[in-house]
Amino acid sequence: MSASSHPKADIVPFTKEYSGTVRAWIDSAEVFKDVCRGKNFPPATDIVDTWQRKDVSSYLLFTGGKPVAYAELWSRPNEMAVEVAHLIVDPARRSQGYGSRLLQLLYEQGAARQDVAKIVAHLYSDNRVALGCLLKGGFELAGTTGYTQGLRVVRLVT
Repeated sequence: MSASSHPKADIVPFTKEYSGTVRAWIDSAEVFKDVCRGKNFPPATDIVDTWQRKDVSSYLLFTGGKPVAYAELWSRPNEMAVEVAHLIVDPARRSQGYGSRLLQLLYEQGAARQDVAKIVAHLYSDNRVALGCLLKGGFELAGTTGYTQGLRVVRLVT
């Protein structure tokens, strides 16, 4: 997808004031499973706060002054990589290109790091929309995950 076809939106570092907003986007058991392999829907009210760690860079995608998507970059120094995780879009904004826009901006964030040679992501369910977004975003199927059932996709830094 070319940059011109992405909706106008920018990423900003996540702040805890948006934890409730992001948590509200987990609006079904299926989304909960897709985003974080969650099993007991609904998730805990503090779930987004539990995702914040020192080796995680969390971001919100904003458009029109409002957050529309969230995701993280996890450091994977042993692989010279960062992993895109917990990517979720506001249900009212899904299938409008915001996931693709956030994915592209996260790729740019990761690719700018000197110690990163690739960006990886994992899919733990049969989420064809997410897989399509990743493939359109330049990721390629690299096999299965090593620690649980799922697919691994990779985009090399160029």
